[in-house]
Amino acid sequence: MALILITLARLLISAMDCIEYLLIGYIILGWFVFFGVIKNRNSVFLRIYIFLMTKIEPLLALIRRFLPTVAGFDFSPLVVFFGLHLAKVLVIQVFCLLLRAFNA
Repeated sequence: MALILITLARLLISAMDCIEYLLIGYIILGWFVFFGVIKNRNSVFLRIYIFLMTKIEPLLALIRRFLPTVAGFDFSPLVVFFGLHLAKVLVIQVFCLLLRAFNA
């Protein structure tokens, strides 16, 4: 049973890590577009950016409903990072408690 719990915890944390990496890529590519480093006509870039947008934008839109833009800055990615970190800590704590309960 302990092996199943450890595997499940690692799977959840890996999924959250994957979301973080996608978010970082989305932010960096967005900056490249904003500062004109990469043009929208680049088809490879556009495909990658659309892929990242379809995965990350629903999560950011959920946060933007409750957190307005302040002075032109969008803080929703920061809230998602903090939320993911908090979720990782909670997953680790819950699974540690469950492991202790099964080992007792």
